[in-house]
Amino acid sequence: MDTIEAIHGRRSVRSYDSRAVDRDLIESVISDAAQAPPPFRGSNPVAFNVITGVERIAAYGDRAMDHARRHRPGEGHWDWIDRPGFKIFWDAPALIIISGPVGDCHRAGQNLMLSAHARGLGTCWVGSPMLWLGTPEVRAELGIPTELTPVAVLCLGYPVAVPDAVPREPPRIIWVVENAN
Repeated sequence: MDTIEAIHGRRSVRSYDSRAVDRDLIESVISDAAQAPPPFRGSNPVAFNVITGVERIAAYGDRAMDHARRHRPGEGHWDWIDRPGFKIFWDAPALIIISGPVGDCHRAGQNLMLSAHARGLGTCWVGSPMLWLGTPEVRAELGIPTELTPVAVLCLGYPVAVPDAVPREPPRIIWVVENAN
């Protein structure tokens, strides 16, 4: 798949087939994600936690939702908590948590989404479980390294439906140019 085609064709998938994603395929997608430019030559400052199983992941989603309802801060975008039928992990058969420095996790997450798309998989970067993932108990339960911070959570699986592209406004571009004089 052409890179530009992948960038423009990838969508956030919120409807997954329950079929398990092969471990080798998940590891290939993670290997691609780890190709994101590191801060220092040869270093890899991120860790990838993989959770599989639709029921297990859905149960974690229920726990994350309960935690968010009990501990949500007063400000921010928390309307999803009261949305009927909202599922944090969208019944995905696999979940990948990327932990480490924010910028490195974001670069790895983008690579992961593009690699998955090129391989016929769907992804959805979800922010709703972050409050729950920040608790020491959950971090320990999921084996998230204590020295790293969970930054990105991506649902992964075979898409049942891929949404159409949403028309977007052109990006705001601000040029800082040299004075012609």
